[in-house]
Amino acid sequence: MNAINYIDEQEGKVEKKKGSIATMLLIIACIVCYPIGLQRGDYYACSYYNVFTEKHWWVVFTALFVHGNLLHLLGNMLFLFLFGRGLEKNVGPFKLLLVFLIGGAASMYFSIFYYDGPVVGASGSISTILATLMLFDPWKFSLLLNLFPMPIGVAGFTYIVLNFAGLYMDAKQPSAGGTHTAYMGHISGFVAGIFLGMALSPNWKKNLVISIIQFILFYVLLLAIIHFTNR
Repeated sequence: MNAINYIDEQEGKVEKKKGSIATMLLIIACIVCYPIGLQRGDYYACSYYNVFTEKHWWVVFTALFVHGNLLHLLGNMLFLFLFGRGLEKNVGPFKLLLVFLIGGAASMYFSIFYYDGPVVGASGSISTILATLMLFDPWKFSLLLNLFPMPIGVAGFTYIVLNFAGLYMDAKQPSAGGTHTAYMGHISGFVAGIFLGMALSPNWKKNLVISIIQFILFYVLLLAIIHFTNR
Protein backbone atom coordinates (compact mmCIF):
# COMPACT_ATOMS: atom_id res chain seq x y z
CA MET A 1 0.00 0.00 0.00
CA ASN A 2 1.52 3.33 -1.01
CA ALA A 3 1.37 6.48 1.12
CA ILE A 4 -1.41 8.15 -0.89
CA ASN A 5 -3.69 5.12 -0.64
CA TYR A 6 -3.01 4.88 3.09
CA ILE A 7 -3.91 8.56 3.63
CA ASP A 8 -7.10 8.18 1.57
CA GLU A 9 -8.07 5.10 3.58
CA GLN A 10 -7.51 6.88 6.91
CA GLU A 11 -9.52 9.91 5.77
CA GLY A 12 -12.31 7.59 4.73
CA LYS A 13 -12.36 6.00 8.19
CA VAL A 14 -12.54 9.41 9.86
CA GLU A 15 -15.36 10.46 7.54
CA LYS A 16 -17.38 7.35 8.37
CA LYS A 17 -17.12 8.16 12.07
CA LYS A 18 -18.78 11.53 11.45
CA GLY A 19 -22.32 10.25 11.85
CA SER A 20 -25.06 11.88 13.85
CA ILE A 21 -24.35 10.72 17.40
CA ALA A 22 -24.04 14.24 18.86
CA THR A 23 -27.21 15.38 17.11
CA MET A 24 -29.15 12.42 18.50
CA LEU A 25 -27.72 12.97 22.01
CA LEU A 26 -28.85 16.60 21.94
CA ILE A 27 -32.33 15.58 20.81
CA ILE A 28 -32.55 12.95 23.57
CA ALA A 29 -31.34 15.48 26.14
CA CYS A 30 -34.03 17.98 25.11
CA ILE A 31 -36.73 15.31 25.27
CA VAL A 32 -35.58 14.04 28.70
CA CYS A 33 -35.41 17.60 30.05
CA TYR A 34 -38.85 18.55 28.71
CA PRO A 35 -40.89 17.45 31.77
CA ILE A 36 -38.27 18.93 34.12
CA GLY A 37 -38.59 22.23 32.30
CA LEU A 38 -42.38 22.16 32.63
CA GLN A 39 -42.06 21.72 36.41
CA ARG A 40 -39.18 24.12 37.12
CA GLY A 41 -38.98 26.20 33.95
CA ASP A 42 -38.48 29.53 35.74
CA TYR A 43 -35.45 28.17 37.61
CA TYR A 44 -33.69 26.79 34.51
CA ALA A 45 -34.84 29.49 32.05
CA CYS A 46 -32.60 32.35 30.97
CA SER A 47 -33.68 35.77 32.19
CA TYR A 48 -32.03 38.99 33.28
CA TYR A 49 -33.10 38.24 36.85
CA ASN A 50 -31.60 34.73 36.87
CA VAL A 51 -28.31 35.79 35.29
CA PHE A 52 -27.57 39.13 36.98
CA THR A 53 -29.60 39.12 40.20
CA GLU A 54 -29.39 35.46 41.19
CA LYS A 55 -25.96 35.07 39.52
CA HIS A 56 -27.07 31.83 37.89
CA TRP A 57 -24.89 32.32 34.79
CA TRP A 58 -25.31 28.67 33.81
CA VAL A 59 -28.94 29.22 32.78
CA VAL A 60 -27.67 30.41 29.38
CA PHE A 61 -27.00 26.68 28.82
CA THR A 62 -29.82 24.99 30.75
CA ALA A 63 -32.44 27.16 29.03
CA LEU A 64 -31.46 25.55 25.71
CA PHE A 65 -33.00 22.28 26.90
CA VAL A 66 -36.22 23.82 28.27
CA HIS A 67 -39.28 24.14 26.01
CA GLY A 68 -42.57 25.87 26.64
CA ASN A 69 -44.86 23.24 25.16
CA LEU A 70 -44.85 20.05 23.11
CA LEU A 71 -45.21 21.84 19.76
CA HIS A 72 -42.23 24.05 20.64
CA LEU A 73 -40.17 20.96 21.45
CA LEU A 74 -41.17 18.94 18.37
CA GLY A 75 -40.58 21.82 15.97
CA ASN A 76 -37.12 22.50 17.33
CA MET A 77 -36.18 18.80 17.35
CA LEU A 78 -37.18 18.44 13.70
CA PHE A 79 -34.89 21.28 12.61
CA LEU A 80 -32.12 20.14 14.97
CA PHE A 81 -32.27 16.68 13.38
CA LEU A 82 -32.10 18.06 9.83
CA PHE A 83 -29.45 20.75 10.25
CA GLY A 84 -27.52 19.10 13.08
CA ARG A 85 -26.83 15.97 11.06
CA GLY A 86 -25.69 18.06 8.10
CA LEU A 87 -23.21 20.04 10.16
CA GLU A 88 -22.01 17.04 12.17
CA LYS A 89 -20.99 15.29 8.94
CA ASN A 90 -18.72 18.26 8.22
CA VAL A 91 -17.23 19.00 11.64
CA GLY A 92 -17.74 15.85 13.73
CA PRO A 93 -19.64 15.34 17.01
CA PHE A 94 -17.45 17.38 19.39
CA LYS A 95 -17.48 20.55 17.30
CA LEU A 96 -21.21 20.16 16.68
CA LEU A 97 -21.75 20.17 20.45
CA LEU A 98 -19.55 23.26 20.78
CA VAL A 99 -21.49 25.08 18.05
CA PHE A 100 -24.78 24.18 19.74
CA LEU A 101 -23.67 25.34 23.20
CA ILE A 102 -21.65 28.45 22.22
CA GLY A 103 -24.22 29.73 19.75
CA GLY A 104 -27.10 28.90 22.06
CA ALA A 105 -25.49 30.65 25.01
CA ALA A 106 -24.86 33.74 22.88
CA SER A 107 -28.48 33.77 21.70
CA MET A 108 -29.73 33.50 25.28
CA TYR A 109 -27.42 36.19 26.62
CA PHE A 110 -28.36 38.82 24.04
CA SER A 111 -32.05 37.95 24.29
CA ILE A 112 -32.33 38.86 27.97
CA PHE A 113 -31.49 42.49 27.19
CA TYR A 114 -34.42 42.61 24.78
CA TYR A 115 -37.13 40.53 26.48
CA ASP A 116 -38.45 41.16 29.97
CA GLY A 117 -39.49 37.58 30.65
CA PRO A 118 -37.60 34.27 30.59
CA VAL A 119 -36.26 32.85 27.32
CA VAL A 120 -36.18 29.10 26.64
CA GLY A 121 -35.65 26.68 23.78
CA ALA A 122 -33.03 25.32 21.42
CA SER A 123 -33.97 27.54 18.48
CA GLY A 124 -31.06 29.93 19.02
CA SER A 125 -28.64 27.00 18.84
CA ILE A 126 -30.38 25.69 15.73
CA SER A 127 -29.99 29.13 14.12
CA THR A 128 -26.28 28.91 14.87
CA ILE A 129 -26.07 25.45 13.33
CA LEU A 130 -27.92 26.67 10.23
CA ALA A 131 -25.54 29.61 9.70
CA THR A 132 -22.44 27.46 10.30
CA LEU A 133 -23.70 24.76 7.93
CA MET A 134 -24.30 27.44 5.29
CA LEU A 135 -20.57 28.29 5.34
CA PHE A 136 -19.70 24.62 4.85
CA ASP A 137 -22.27 23.44 2.33
CA PRO A 138 -24.34 26.26 0.76
CA TRP A 139 -25.65 23.90 -1.95
CA LYS A 140 -27.33 21.53 0.48
CA PHE A 141 -31.06 21.75 -0.23
CA SER A 142 -33.72 22.65 2.35
CA LEU A 143 -37.43 21.94 1.92
CA LEU A 144 -38.82 23.17 5.21
CA LEU A 145 -38.03 26.87 5.59
CA ASN A 146 -40.34 27.89 2.77
CA LEU A 147 -42.88 26.45 0.35
CA PHE A 148 -40.15 26.04 -2.27
CA PRO A 149 -37.06 23.80 -2.23
CA MET A 150 -34.00 26.02 -1.89
CA PRO A 151 -30.25 25.73 -1.26
CA ILE A 152 -29.25 26.13 2.39
CA GLY A 153 -27.64 29.48 1.57
CA VAL A 154 -30.99 30.83 0.38
CA ALA A 155 -32.78 29.22 3.32
CA GLY A 156 -30.34 30.77 5.81
CA PHE A 157 -30.72 34.34 4.56
CA THR A 158 -34.49 33.88 4.10
CA TYR A 159 -34.70 32.76 7.70
CA ILE A 160 -32.78 35.76 9.01
CA VAL A 161 -34.85 38.22 6.94
CA LEU A 162 -38.06 36.67 8.30
CA ASN A 163 -36.73 37.03 11.84
CA PHE A 164 -35.88 40.71 11.34
CA ALA A 165 -39.41 41.18 9.99
CA GLY A 166 -40.81 39.35 13.02
CA LEU A 167 -38.72 41.46 15.37
CA TYR A 168 -40.06 44.62 13.74
CA MET A 169 -43.68 43.47 13.90
CA ASP A 170 -43.24 42.32 17.50
CA ALA A 171 -41.94 45.77 18.43
CA LYS A 172 -44.91 47.46 16.76
CA GLN A 173 -47.50 45.15 18.27
CA PRO A 174 -46.27 43.04 21.22
CA SER A 175 -47.74 39.55 21.58
CA ALA A 176 -50.61 39.09 23.98
CA GLY A 177 -49.75 37.77 27.43
CA GLY A 178 -46.09 38.75 27.10
CA THR A 179 -45.27 35.58 25.14
CA HIS A 180 -42.84 36.17 22.29
CA THR A 181 -41.15 34.23 19.54
CA ALA A 182 -37.51 34.85 20.42
CA TYR A 183 -36.59 36.62 17.18
CA MET A 184 -33.67 38.35 18.87
CA GLY A 185 -32.35 34.97 20.01
CA HIS A 186 -32.64 33.58 16.50
CA ILE A 187 -30.78 36.56 15.04
CA SER A 188 -28.07 36.44 17.72
CA GLY A 189 -27.61 32.72 17.20
CA PHE A 190 -27.37 33.16 13.43
CA VAL A 191 -24.70 35.87 13.80
CA ALA A 192 -22.78 33.61 16.20
CA GLY A 193 -23.03 30.86 13.58
CA ILE A 194 -21.46 33.11 10.95
CA PHE A 195 -18.47 33.73 13.22
CA LEU A 196 -18.19 30.04 14.11
CA GLY A 197 -18.40 29.13 10.43
CA MET A 198 -15.59 31.59 9.72
CA ALA A 199 -13.49 29.87 12.39
CA LEU A 200 -14.27 26.29 11.35
CA SER A 201 -14.76 26.28 7.57
CA PRO A 202 -11.64 26.63 5.42
CA ASN A 203 -13.83 27.77 2.51
CA TRP A 204 -16.10 30.16 4.41
CA LYS A 205 -15.38 33.19 2.19
CA LYS A 206 -16.31 31.39 -1.00
CA ASN A 207 -19.37 29.76 0.58
CA LEU A 208 -20.58 33.05 2.05
CA VAL A 209 -20.36 34.72 -1.37
CA ILE A 210 -22.15 31.75 -2.93
CA SER A 211 -24.92 32.00 -0.30
CA ILE A 212 -25.43 35.72 -0.91
CA ILE A 213 -25.54 35.25 -4.69
CA GLN A 214 -27.93 32.31 -4.27
CA PHE A 215 -30.25 34.42 -2.12
CA ILE A 216 -30.33 37.34 -4.56
CA LEU A 217 -30.75 35.23 -7.70
CA PHE A 218 -33.39 32.97 -6.13
CA TYR A 219 -35.72 35.84 -5.32
CA VAL A 220 -35.00 37.75 -8.53
CA LEU A 221 -35.96 34.61 -10.45
CA LEU A 222 -38.99 34.02 -8.23
CA LEU A 223 -40.23 37.58 -8.71
CA ALA A 224 -39.66 37.31 -12.47
CA ILE A 225 -41.69 34.09 -12.61
CA ILE A 226 -44.52 35.70 -10.61
CA HIS A 227 -44.44 38.80 -12.82
CA PHE A 228 -44.61 36.94 -16.13
CA THR A 229 -47.18 34.47 -14.80
CA ASN A 230 -49.54 37.29 -13.83
CA ARG A 231 -49.25 39.19 -17.14
